[in-house]
Amino acid sequence: MRIEHYDIDLDYDEKTKEYTGKERIMLSGNEKDFVINTLNHEIKEIKLNGVNVELENGKKDEEKIIKGELRNNSELFIEFKAKVPEALTGLYLAKTPDGSEMVSTQFEAIGARRAFPCFDEPLLKATFSIKLTIASHLDAISNMPVASTTEKNGRKTVEFQRTPRMPTYLLYLGIGEFKTMHRKHGNVDLYLTGLKGHMETTKYPLDVAEHCIDFFNEYTGIPYMLPKMHLISVPEFAAGAMENWGAITFRESALLHNESSGNASKKRIASVIAHEIAHQWFGDLVTMKYWNDLWLNESFATFMANKAIDAIYPEWNITGDMLVSDGRGAFLVDSLESSNPVSPKERDMDKMGERSTEITYGKGGMILRMIESYVGEDAFKNGLHNYLVKYSYSNAEAADLWKSISENSEKDVSGIMDAWITRDGYPLITVNNGNKVEITQERFLLNGKTDDRIWPVPLTVKRKDGIESMLFGSKEKEISVGQFLKLNADETGFYRVKYSDDFYSKFDPASDDFTEFDLIGIISDLYALVISGRMDLKRYTDIIGKFKQNGKYNLYIQISNELAELYHILYRNEDVKKTFMDFHEKQKKLLEKDRNDDINRSILHGLVLRRLAEVDEDVCGELAAKYNHMEKEDPDMRSAIAYAFVKKHDDPEATIKKYESLKNDNDRVAVLVSMGNLKGKEAMEMIFNLAKDGRIKKQDESRYYTSFGLSIDNKDLAFENIERIVARLNEISSGGRNVSNLMSSVLPFLGEGRTDETKKLMDKIRNDKNKLGIAKGLEKLEIFEKLREKYNN
Repeated sequence: MRIEHYDIDLDYDEKTKEYTGKERIMLSGNEKDFVINTLNHEIKEIKLNGVNVELENGKKDEEKIIKGELRNNSELFIEFKAKVPEALTGLYLAKTPDGSEMVSTQFEAIGARRAFPCFDEPLLKATFSIKLTIASHLDAISNMPVASTTEKNGRKTVEFQRTPRMPTYLLYLGIGEFKTMHRKHGNVDLYLTGLKGHMETTKYPLDVAEHCIDFFNEYTGIPYMLPKMHLISVPEFAAGAMENWGAITFRESALLHNESSGNASKKRIASVIAHEIAHQWFGDLVTMKYWNDLWLNESFATFMANKAIDAIYPEWNITGDMLVSDGRGAFLVDSLESSNPVSPKERDMDKMGERSTEITYGKGGMILRMIESYVGEDAFKNGLHNYLVKYSYSNAEAADLWKSISENSEKDVSGIMDAWITRDGYPLITVNNGNKVEITQERFLLNGKTDDRIWPVPLTVKRKDGIESMLFGSKEKEISVGQFLKLNADETGFYRVKYSDDFYSKFDPASDDFTEFDLIGIISDLYALVISGRMDLKRYTDIIGKFKQNGKYNLYIQISNELAELYHILYRNEDVKKTFMDFHEKQKKLLEKDRNDDINRSILHGLVLRRLAEVDEDVCGELAAKYNHMEKEDPDMRSAIAYAFVKKHDDPEATIKKYESLKNDNDRVAVLVSMGNLKGKEAMEMIFNLAKDGRIKKQDESRYYTSFGLSIDNKDLAFENIERIVARLNEISSGGRNVSNLMSSVLPFLGEGRTDETKKLMDKIRNDKNKLGIAKGLEKLEIFEKLREKYNN
C-alpha cells in the first residue's frame, strides 16, 4: 500500500470542545479488506472510490477493517466527529492554571489515529493539505505556512500549504489565542509562539534556532527544507518537546527564556531546541521505516544537538553534559539485566513494548560518538551527508546508514554496530599492568553477574606520547606498554574499565595527563565497580578525597551526583555521610572563593548548596531565610532555597502558598519537588488535593510523586500510597512511561528492608506499559540492599 495524500478539513467548536472532520485520502494498492487506524471517532460516512463501504472491528481497539477492494489511484472519503480530550496525547486540550487553553497535538508514536482516521505508520508517508475552521478570535498553526484565510459569520477557515511527504506522527495542529514573535532568517520565516499572557520571554530561543539552522545547513550540506519554522510553547505537554516538521512544540520551561531563567535553564533550552531542530533532518527528512529504529531519530538528534551547541557555545563544554547526564543514565540502565537493546527485533510498536529512553537516546548517542571517533569525523560526516541525500523524503533503516559510513571510511561499520545495537549490555575491560599490559573483557552488570559475550570494541589506548586506536574483539589481548596512562581516551567508548590496584594507588587527579573527560570516566567507572561489589567502598572515598576544584565543573557535577546517590543508599553509614558532607563543604568554599562567569560554575554552586542543605544546618538556615523572596535570588540557587525551607520549617501551607504565587514554571517545579519532603499524611493529602483540583500541571505531577517516593522521611508513607499514586498517573496520562519512570526511580529506596513485600505490591501494579520500569526498580532494589547489608553501620 502507498499513501499519496491527505486532504483534512476540521471544524472545531470552542464551546463544546468537539470537532467534525472530513478527509479524503488518496492511496494505491491491491489490498482487499484493509486496515485503517482510528480511535474515539464517531464515523458518520465512509466511501471508497465513491461507493459506501462498511467498517468492521480489527484485532485492536484502534484498528478498523475497511470492507472494500483497493486499486491504484483510489480515493477514501471519511466523515467523522470527535471530542477534544484533556489527555496529553493525540489532539488534546492544553490548559493553564489560570484558565487559558489551546488545542495542540502530540502524535508520536501512534497518536495521530486519535485525531483523525489514518494509516498511522512511519513507513506510510504522504503529503497533507490541512484546513481548520475555528472562531474568528482564534489563531491556527500547522506544519506549513497559511495559504488562505476566509471569514464568515464569526468563523474563519484557515487553509495551509501542502506539506512534503512525511509520516502522520509529524503532523501538527494548533488552535488558540497566540502571541507571536517573527524573524526572517535567510529564506526561512522563524516564529516564536505561545498563548497570550504566557509569553514572557526574550528572543533568545530565536537566536538559538538561527544558529542551529545555520549549523545543520552547513554540517549536512542540505538546506532546511520548509519555508517556515514555528517554535511553539505548550502549557501542558507530556513530552519535553516534539519535532513536528516546521511546527516544533515545547513545554514552556523548555523554550521560554526571561530574567527569571537561570544558567541551567538557559543550557536546557538551547539543548532542547538544538535536539528538535536536528530532527528536521534526522527523522523528518529521513524517517525510520519501523519503530524499532526509533533510535536512529533520537540518538542522532541527541548526538547532533551536542555537536551544534558545542559549535555555537563552545565555552559551555556541552560534551561534558552528555557524559554526565545521557552517558550516566545509559551506563546505569544498560548495566541491568532488565535493560533492552537500542534496536529491538520487533518492528510493531505494540509488540515492542516498553523501551528505556536512556537507551534510545543516551546509549545510542554515546555509540554514535564512539563510531565517529573510530572512523574519523570527516568520514562520518560524509557518510551521513550521502545517507541523507539518498533517502530524503523517504524511509531508511540502520543498515543503510552503516553502509554509507562504511563506504566513506573503508571500515566495517556494520559488523561493529550490529553487535552494539541489537543486544543489550556493554563490556567491562580489566587492565592488568606489569611488564606488559593485558586486557580482558566481559559483560558488566551491576548485580555482579557476568557472561561470556564479546563486543567488537573500538578501543583507544592513551599513552604519554599519544593515543592509539584499535579494534578489540576477543576475550583477551596484550597491548604494548609504552608509557601507559589509561584506556578510553576522552570517554569516547561505551565501556567501563577496571585498573590494577597499583593504578588506583598512584592515581593523581591533578595530573596534566588526564583531561576532564578522562577523569569523569575513571571516577564513574570506579563508582560503578563499588556498586557492583567489584571494588571496596573505601577505595572510592579515598580517591574522592584527592579531588580539588580546578575549573572542571562537569567532573564535579558527576562526583556530586554519585555521592548523593550513595548517601541516599547508605544514609545510615557515618563514613559515607562524612564523605558526602566534606566533599560538598570543600566545593562550596572553593566555588565561593573562585567566582567567575562560567555557566557551569553557577550550576555546580547551586547543586552543591542543595546537597549541603540536607546535612548542614547552617547552610540550610541561610538558604531558608531567602525563601520569601526566592524569585529575586540567583535562579540557579532556587531549588536549594525551596528545599531548605521545607527541610527547616516543614510548613505545607506556606509552601503551597509560595507555589501558587509563582509565575515561572522552573520556580514552580522547584517548589513542587521540595513538597515531596513535607512530612506526614496531612501534608501529602493537601498536595494530592492540589493536583486533583487542577492546581498542579498534569505534566509536572510525577515530579512531586518521585520526590515524595525518594524522601527518606516519607518512604513508609509513600509505600503505603503507591497504588493510589499509580492510579492517579494512569488517570491523567494513560500511565505507561510516567508510572514506569516512577517505579524505576523510587523502588530501590522506598523498598528498603522489605524486598518481598515490594515485589508483592508490584504484582498488583504491573502491566505491559510499566513492567520494564518495575523490573529496573526491583533489580536496583536488590543491588542496593546488598550494599546496605555490607556497609550500613
